[in-house]
Amino acid sequence: MVAIPGTLCAPEVFSRVAGLLEGRVRVRAVDWMLGEGPCRVENVAERIAATLDRPVLLAGHSTGGAIALRLADRHPGLVSGLLLIDTGAHMHGHGDVDKIIETVTTGWGPGLISAVLDRSFARPLPPEERADFLAYAEKVPQDAVLAALTSQRDLDLTPVLSGLTCPVTVLHGEQDGARPIAQAREMAAAIPGALFRAVPTGHTPVWEDPETSAEVIRELAARIG
Repeated sequence: MVAIPGTLCAPEVFSRVAGLLEGRVRVRAVDWMLGEGPCRVENVAERIAATLDRPVLLAGHSTGGAIALRLADRHPGLVSGLLLIDTGAHMHGHGDVDKIIETVTTGWGPGLISAVLDRSFARPLPPEERADFLAYAEKVPQDAVLAALTSQRDLDLTPVLSGLTCPVTVLHGEQDGARPIAQAREMAAAIPGALFRAVPTGHTPVWEDPETSAEVIRELAARIG
């Protein structure tokens, strides 16, 4: 499984799930924010596609979900299954995205980074975990965040949903304060045969509830065959 984290999110966010899936599904998390740019959704999708030589189960969290959708639309032969985690086909009505983009532009710094991190979890992280995630996020360049968020804001992937032919599961935290669960339900309903699973977490179920997330991934892998 190739796993794409969200904006400012360390690839290690998938590590708990990876441990639970060991021996069944091998997880490769992509570090797209500290790698080669530009970090626009479409560019990242193409760079990841270029690393694939066979179909994979593709998982995308938050902005990573938009990247995964873009890749699946442009390169369907490289995607055997799709897991969309706390994401959506568009950002219409996505809470405070414009405010965040404005703040990234005019007030970039530790305060903003901390706020984005903290709203990604339903409950406060233990200090050591929070410090690890912050250490990654603070390395991300300001222009990479702006490129990712503005390109995602301006992109509406709704028209591609009905054309997806691989097995798809939409996983969403019921307490997500960043992405309304209604948008996830809307997206799942527009994808032929997609399954929807809600879990009692915030924006990041793969970290907050790795056991259920691993179960969802095993079920999706079984559908792929």
